[in-house]
Amino acid sequence: MVKTFICGCTMDCAKYLPAVLTNIKQIGELFDDYQIVISYDKSTDTTLQILESMKAMFFPTMEIIMGIPQKRSRIRTQNISNARNRILDYIQSTSNTRPDYEYMIMMDMDDVCSGQINLDVLRKYVEKERTEPSIQSWDALSFNRHEYYDIWALSIDPYVFSCWNFINRKQVVKQTQKYVEEKLELLLKNNVDGLLTCSSAFNGFALYRLKAFARVRYEWSIHKTVALFSKDTLDNNCKIVGGQICNTVDESDCEHRYFHMRATQTNGARICISPHCLFLDYVSNGVTIQQQSKRGSFFFAN
Repeated sequence: MVKTFICGCTMDCAKYLPAVLTNIKQIGELFDDYQIVISYDKSTDTTLQILESMKAMFFPTMEIIMGIPQKRSRIRTQNISNARNRILDYIQSTSNTRPDYEYMIMMDMDDVCSGQINLDVLRKYVEKERTEPSIQSWDALSFNRHEYYDIWALSIDPYVFSCWNFINRKQVVKQTQKYVEEKLELLLKNNVDGLLTCSSAFNGFALYRLKAFARVRYEWSIHKTVALFSKDTLDNNCKIVGGQICNTVDESDCEHRYFHMRATQTNGARICISPHCLFLDYVSNGVTIQQQSKRGSFFFAN
């Protein structure tokens, strides 16, 4: 039996939620059972009303976790990290009632996951878990896109550190993006069933084996993340990109990096990227956009 939590964080995402939740329903049907867990922060649009309406439709398979407004930070990634950790707390709290839920999907709840989904891509991996449970080649599995946009969450040797924390950040983004796209293209050409190993990757959607992330939390502080790297690794990254590391104004990092790397260090988690595209397009303001188009403004999305 393959059972999963399907999770996401949302704030001011009303225009995308119907499409995202439609995709979630289709994803859930690939599993033997599923529980939807949405972490909500106070919004200025109709996000909550849509969630509550959808919860009534999904009942009892959907849970809305309410954020605490007075505890919100001025730092965006800290709020996202807190929201994701609320989801982890919920999953942990239900471990006695759902001991056979061994997986978690974390996905973005905006345009990134609102477009057409290729269910056959995800189905292949779910079926393998069902038929070959002893063969575990990944613990976190994210997916390619026609344009790999989520460079901030990506750590792949030698581009291991936060692209946003280099002086020449735009150059680092382009260089890293080209590197990972070429790696995935080559993998798809030479080994269609292969996976690209890395230290961190999200790209809007990832499937996790929960036991490999036991006692691991999301973390937003760049100071916590930098402690996970050796000096030689950081020096090599600087040399490769021809730039120096600097702090951003809010001293933040993408919350996914710490989550993935800490799980690797403490639990031996294997972080992998499938060369296949799970989402074929995305929806922006109600208009379907093919992902082959350039989306520079999404380089630092998480």
